[in-house]
Amino acid sequence: MNGKSAVLMVIDGLGVGCLPDAAKYEDTGTSTLSHVTENGKLSLPYLTKFGIYKFCGRDGPSQASTGRMISKSVGKSTVEGHWEMMGQPKTDPFTFFPDGFSQDMMDTISRLIGRGLLGGQPASGTKIIEQLGERHQKTGMPIIYTSADSVLQIAAHENIIPVNELYEICKTIRNNFNQPDSFARVIARPFAGEPGNYYRTSRRRDFTLKIPEPNVLSELKKHNINISGVGRIADLFPEYLDTFDNPPGNIECLERTKMYRQMYHGFVFANLEDLDMLYGHRRDKDGYAKSLTELDEVWPKFLMSLANDDLLIVASDHGCDPTHKNHTDHTREYTILMCYMKGYEGVDLDTRQSLCDVGATILDFFGITPLCGESVLREVTSCKKKTKTSTNFYISS
Repeated sequence: MNGKSAVLMVIDGLGVGCLPDAAKYEDTGTSTLSHVTENGKLSLPYLTKFGIYKFCGRDGPSQASTGRMISKSVGKSTVEGHWEMMGQPKTDPFTFFPDGFSQDMMDTISRLIGRGLLGGQPASGTKIIEQLGERHQKTGMPIIYTSADSVLQIAAHENIIPVNELYEICKTIRNNFNQPDSFARVIARPFAGEPGNYYRTSRRRDFTLKIPEPNVLSELKKHNINISGVGRIADLFPEYLDTFDNPPGNIECLERTKMYRQMYHGFVFANLEDLDMLYGHRRDKDGYAKSLTELDEVWPKFLMSLANDDLLIVASDHGCDPTHKNHTDHTREYTILMCYMKGYEGVDLDTRQSLCDVGATILDFFGITPLCGESVLREVTSCKKKTKTSTNFYISS
């Protein structure tokens, strides 16, 4: 097997300043990384060396080549961001439900799954569970709700509707609402606990519309490149994955990424969702910062696990500024692009006009003609280090 590997690690929800059209999304003034780190004051020694604070205006050399990206897609969700990175920008919007689901749709879903339904309105997941959880436990009716994203979310207590049964309910709905103009995701939201003390469990699962072809993943499959998925990728692109797992937590996902790269090589596609899901949406700035420091602590060993000819791309799909008060949804921001290969100095990649540049770079790395966007591989490999590359990340340079 060819030992060549490319790793794409998406740090979910790490935005770096509001886009010019942010006002349309009520996101003026957002800047996730800057606000969480107090404009680069948070101690992140290893990520700083890697180049993370380039996005806060810090000068100096970095291990990674860095640039920010502008999303061409309409919307600001995980699906739009990941689809665009895979060569399919979403220029026509998914269907959204700002006023909730119509009674006709609720009736249709109820008939499909053979159960009555609760809810139907836009809501915070934790709040609607508090409001309707006890009634759900008494009636067995699942709780349906939506958000600012194109989603239909279904919450159920694990003791009332077992998790596997909840998954089957979601599959039934997904299979009957699978047109391109349908909602992007059906999300299973299992929870546990008692009235006044409900909590969502870790067994969330997304059922996503299939990305159109051709895309980066379909091209890799044509060329027999092994594809491994880690984290939410297992829900976003299941039909393309040779190996996948969705372990709980960013650190566990990082470890699984290392393992898949060492075992299978090829393309390893990972999503680290804690910053977004656990702290961004809940507007928990301190939790977000703590999670970043935890990632920083394990970053050296992750980089040391890469081979000399591996390509690592660290990117983000959208923002999720925990200091933003207009809403609790994603924020419309520039996203990060950081490319790293051992033996090369980091260079400035400037502002990229599309997240498609991520996929173009991956295909270029494997010798495949990009579908769209512009590869940055030439820039990333343009400046060789003048001294021998150290394998010890803890040695400062």
